[in-house]
Amino acid sequence: MSDIDPMVRAVFAGVLNTLWIAAALAVLAWTAARWLPRTNAATRHLLWWTVLALVLFVPFAAVDRGWLPEIASSATAATSNEAPPAAPIPSVPDTAPSQAVFPLQVPAGDWLLLAVALWALFGFVQFIRIAWSFLYLLKIKGGAHGAPEDLTDRFRYWVQACGIGRPVRLLISERIASPMATGFRHPAVILPTGLLTQFGGNEIDHVLLHELAHVDRRDDWTNLAARCAGAIVGLHPVAAWVLRQIVRERELACDDWVVTRTGEARPYAASLAHLFEVCSARRRAVLATGMAGSASQLGERIEILLDSRRQFTSRASLMRIGLTAAALLALVAAGAHAPRWVVLAQSSPASPARELPRNDTAVNPRGSFLAALVAAGYGGLPVDEIIALKEHGIDARFLAGVSQSGWERIAARDLIALHEHGVPPDMLSALHDGGFRHLEIREIVDAWEKGVRQETLRDAAQYGSHLTLAQIVKLKQAGVIQ
Repeated sequence: MSDIDPMVRAVFAGVLNTLWIAAALAVLAWTAARWLPRTNAATRHLLWWTVLALVLFVPFAAVDRGWLPEIASSATAATSNEAPPAAPIPSVPDTAPSQAVFPLQVPAGDWLLLAVALWALFGFVQFIRIAWSFLYLLKIKGGAHGAPEDLTDRFRYWVQACGIGRPVRLLISERIASPMATGFRHPAVILPTGLLTQFGGNEIDHVLLHELAHVDRRDDWTNLAARCAGAIVGLHPVAAWVLRQIVRERELACDDWVVTRTGEARPYAASLAHLFEVCSARRRAVLATGMAGSASQLGERIEILLDSRRQFTSRASLMRIGLTAAALLALVAAGAHAPRWVVLAQSSPASPARELPRNDTAVNPRGSFLAALVAAGYGGLPVDEIIALKEHGIDARFLAGVSQSGWERIAARDLIALHEHGVPPDMLSALHDGGFRHLEIREIVDAWEKGVRQETLRDAAQYGSHLTLAQIVKLKQAGVIQ
């Protein structure tokens, strides 16, 4: 995998480990929105936006930042032509954090690449749909024409009476099946041509007011933001559910907006039902908001409008949002320090070796030579070989470097030969990464004694991968390469 692999693993692990926190946020917000008295749709709409922001933030708050040293180490190795420093940043083991409780070890292999690819493909397709919707919307607006004079006068009256602060036009189009409010820099309310002959005066007023509510609330921009957020996090189950709640509360908030200005909930509910019946033809999903939603939302909206106990208000309660957001933030803060249940471990056993710190206790905290042997994969050596390794100066750091070089287990006598001739583990790593994986130890020692170093192998690799080690030795002795 590329240098960004540690970051991808960390982010995916953060998402998996915080799914329960995201779900808890959604449940808490849903409970607060449902049971707190006199919480209107505008307040719930802003509340769900707050939840969405926290759901997107919590994986990064709880992510394991161990990938930072890995990225730094990889970048240093890729950009430097000099030998590695004496004591570079130590590698971060792919193990669970100290606070993990019985973590589920999941190998971060090809499935992670596939998951990233699918997520990127989903986002790309969604952004293509957004772009297509925008172009389709421009086409509708460009082909629409002005409304009749009497309808335009009625529209201007409601714009002034409701204090709409944005310049908005009324247009008529034959290309749409239901009313819509389009926005951005030049907002407009667009009505289908057939609606003018099938709706009476009060019903037309209700339609105009609902679309003006979208314009006044700037739902064109929030709808665009929701569509973009859906393209980015649409595969996150909690985020996708929160986005549906945002769409639901947006329409309910517009219904409240209309009723607060007309004072008539039942006539408006009847207009809503009539409009859905008229506009039952298939509608396109464009970057516009409209009065006629889906059938499931329509029934709920009408039921809410007919609730005699409900008090209709159109302004959001910032105090309620602030108090609920504080409670949600406390949950995020607590969840960010909760045990991590899923650990994405690096699955490749032959990853490039990294220089280890000079202090042996950093590799083997207890200073046990036997423990270092076991950690390096030499747990089954005879006692005589263990003693020989120790007597020839083999230490924990050398063993750890050899085990991380990518080579299969090297015999004890060969370890002694490498150490006595001064061949460092980094040389083994460079040979392995250069494709020299089946050499005899005497060949490695001979090349080292003739001046072949890690830099020599890197220079030779720029010429091609067909050179043998013997040819590289000749080029080195002839002064062709370093």
